[in-house]
Amino acid sequence: MSQQALLESKTIAADIVKFAQDNNLKIHPGQEPLKFAELVLKKGGACPCVPGRNHCPCEFVLEDIQELGRCRCGLFCNDAYIEEYNRLLAEWKSRKR
Repeated sequence: MSQQALLESKTIAADIVKFAQDNNLKIHPGQEPLKFAELVLKKGGACPCVPGRNHCPCEFVLEDIQELGRCRCGLFCNDAYIEEYNRLLAEWKSRKR
């Protein structure tokens, strides 16, 4: 990755974190803002998950979270989604033992 691309990815990652903070959202524990930002950069700033969404975070994030508890990409989510995710993860881990 070039220095310019790395700088752009870091800027996008910072924007992702700021968006989450400004909207009282969480970043999904399975996602890393910098790695996700690299996907966004490869898509020219567009949403890497949902065709037709022209930027990330897209204008539908808050609607998606109201409906699903997370955005369609699974990057942003609310507290209730995180609680359920952690509960299911703990249940899955206890079954593997």
